Amino acid sequence: MSFRVRVFGLVLLVAVTAIGVTAWLSVRLTARQIAESQQTATRNEATTVETFREYAQRHGTWAGIDKVVQRTSVANQQRIRLTNLYGQVTADTDHMDGRTARPVVSQPVLIDPRPTLTFPPGEAGEQASPEIEAKGGYQLAAVTLQNIVEFRQTVLFARCLTGLRRPPPAVTVNPYGIPVTNGTGNDDSGCRKQVKESLAVEQEGDASFVGGCRGDRHPAACLTKAFGERVSSFAPEPLQLYLGAVDQGAASLIGRPGLAAGGGVLLLVVLGTAVIARQVSRPVRDLTAASRRLADGHLDTRVSAAGRDELGQLSESFNRMASALQAAEQSQRRLVASVAHELRTPLSNLLGYLEALQDGLVEPDRELFGSLHDEAMLQRRILDDLQDLTLAEAGHLTYRRSDFDLADLVDTARVAHLAVAEAAGVRLTAETAGPLPVHADHDRLRQVLGNLIGNAVRYTDRGGQVTLRAFPDGDSVAVEVRDTGCGIAPDDLPFVFQRFWRADPARDRATGGSGLGLTIARQIVRDHGGDLVVESTLGEGATFRCTLPC
Repeated sequence: MSFRVRVFGLVLLVAVTAIGVTAWLSVRLTARQIAESQQTATRNEATTVETFREYAQRHGTWAGIDKVVQRTSVANQQRIRLTNLYGQVTADTDHMDGRTARPVVSQPVLIDPRPTLTFPPGEAGEQASPEIEAKGGYQLAAVTLQNIVEFRQTVLFARCLTGLRRPPPAVTVNPYGIPVTNGTGNDDSGCRKQVKESLAVEQEGDASFVGGCRGDRHPAACLTKAFGERVSSFAPEPLQLYLGAVDQGAASLIGRPGLAAGGGVLLLVVLGTAVIARQVSRPVRDLTAASRRLADGHLDTRVSAAGRDELGQLSESFNRMASALQAAEQSQRRLVASVAHELRTPLSNLLGYLEALQDGLVEPDRELFGSLHDEAMLQRRILDDLQDLTLAEAGHLTYRRSDFDLADLVDTARVAHLAVAEAAGVRLTAETAGPLPVHADHDRLRQVLGNLIGNAVRYTDRGGQVTLRAFPDGDSVAVEVRDTGCGIAPDDLPFVFQRFWRADPARDRATGGSGLGLTIARQIVRDHGGDLVVESTLGEGATFRCTLPC
């Protein structure tokens, strides 16, 4: 599986998980909102039903109920919807607020403004008095007819006043449970006349409805039913009440808009993930192609390192690695060329003398053989130094560490090179500051000091001086080899420790130097945890300082 696919899948998984968690939280919150809305609706249901029923009974009509609905909705902070039994809308606060009516799912509550005729105990059934039983159902029928007439009068008079936008009449509930008004009074609106005419028209019909119960074995029940059927023709019709602003399930509330929004977010996530995966994988692809070119030998291969993020740092690291490999390759080529150059001169000398001896052009003598021996020893010294340098740089040079006094080593080195210095006319002195204990390889450090002292004597003119100093330097010990020779030019100082570098090639070869001594010396010192540095002023001499841990 490619890196781009893995990044794409990871980001997509995180995005889908986030969307799923968000959707789950939305469903939970919506479900809680539904529960709270339903609880609120239940608390306000009884008072709302009673308010609307009372309005219909006092006004004789549902006309004008929208204002009451609006006030009640604002007070209860919930949506109210009224419909008849056939689903026709009487009032809806969604319409009043100028919005599309939301579908209703909850069960409606019935508001029936029609009263139920109730006979007091003693006027019906087995508990009636003997006098009432003798009269049979005729007295109950008269009572029922009277209640129909009074209720019709109340409804028609209240409806007329409501139509004229006048206050409704005062209504009281009589002993039979019927809301009635105390007549029409001194009405000057014309409603009394309309009510009187209506009563006269409906009188015969009312009587026939009641008369149908004569002779019934249960006159009270029959008359109660007849009353209900008769008043249904003129009383306000029953309505169904729906309460609550949230009347859908949580999943339904999320519905298509939620699915569309989720799909849109998912699409954006997929597109964004694809872009991110492409942006992330592009540097990786470039690095892969560059590493293949580098493996094929194109050491000049580099990648663009844009940005400071991890990929940018990886690109910079690759470029540094490629530069190091290129530098190592160039250094190796220079080393081979230098070795070939260093070996070519003594080999040419040997070959020339041997050909001259073979042709009889030169007489063999002790001095000639000594010269040939010196040339052979120079080649051996170069090969030995190359072997030591290779082992040191690879970390395979063997060290036999022990505890000894560095000051004694400096005095020993001075004595060993004193004869050579005197022969060259150079004064060699040593200054040591007491015991300087170190834990190191005695022979390798003597090799380092021998190289430094030999170079100092070699580059110091007759009458000059080479001074050896050993002293403590903080947590370390230091050894300095200072000469009064020709010094090193500032431009040459960075190259002093490079392989086969010579400040004066002709003079160095004449004295038998290989050009590897300082390189080996610094590597040995560094392997001991110290360092070897040089300071020089042209024409005044040079100072090599070797520092070692105690």
